[in-house]
Amino acid sequence: MSWIRDGPKCLDAKNITEAVDGSLKRLQMDHIDLYQIHWPDRSRHFKVLHSCVSSYVPMFGETEYDPVRQFSSVPIEEQLDALGRAVDAGKIRYIGLSNETPYGVMKFLHFAENNVCYPKIISVQNSYSLLCRTFDSGMAECCHHERIYLLGYSPLAMGILSGKYFASDGAPSDARLNLFKGVPWYCRKIWSSSCITCNRLCFESSSGGKYCVWGDQIMAA
Repeated sequence: MSWIRDGPKCLDAKNITEAVDGSLKRLQMDHIDLYQIHWPDRSRHFKVLHSCVSSYVPMFGETEYDPVRQFSSVPIEEQLDALGRAVDAGKIRYIGLSNETPYGVMKFLHFAENNVCYPKIISVQNSYSLLCRTFDSGMAECCHHERIYLLGYSPLAMGILSGKYFASDGAPSDARLNLFKGVPWYCRKIWSSSCITCNRLCFESSSGGKYCVWGDQIMAA
C-alpha cells in the first residue's frame, strides 16, 4: 500500500507509533477507542504485500498451517510495548487483533500477563460466515475463556452468499473474489460444492424461489 507512510512497512515500534499518530491526525481526534492490528506480522499477506519478512499465518479462512512457509517476524513484545506506550499517552484506549489464530491470541495474552506495561487485547476481528466457521473451534474457546470479543467480518463470505457470482451476467470484474483469482485458496473455495450450492440458493431467492438469504443466514421462506 504505497499511499500509507511511503510504502511497505513492518509492525515494529517505529511504524506502529507513526500509524497511530497519522490516524489521529487524519481523523482529527484526540484518541482512538479501539486500535487493532489488521494482519499478524507473521502472515503470508504481509509477506506478499510488504517488503518486511514475516512468518506464515493462514489467510481468509484457510485451515491448513504449513510450518515450511514460516518466516521471521517483529517480536510480539515490541508490538505490545509500542501499543502500551500509545495507551499510556492517551492516544488509544484498547487494543485488538485481526485475522489471528489461537496461537497468536494466546501469545499476546501471555506477554501482557507477564508485563504490566503491555495492554491486554479485548477484541479479535476475523472472517465469519456460513462458509467460514474456523472461529468456532479453537478461537471460540480462547475468546470465551479470555473474554475477548469477536468482531466478525465478511458475513456474506466476500459476496458469495449474495449470489452475484452465480448470476448469468456474472459479478463485476472488481468484485472482491474476482480480485483474488490468483490466490490458491480462492480457486479451491469459490468453486467447492458448498459454494456452488449456496450460490444456487441465493440465485433462487432473487428469482422468487423458496429460499431467502439475510446476513449470514439461509432460511426457508
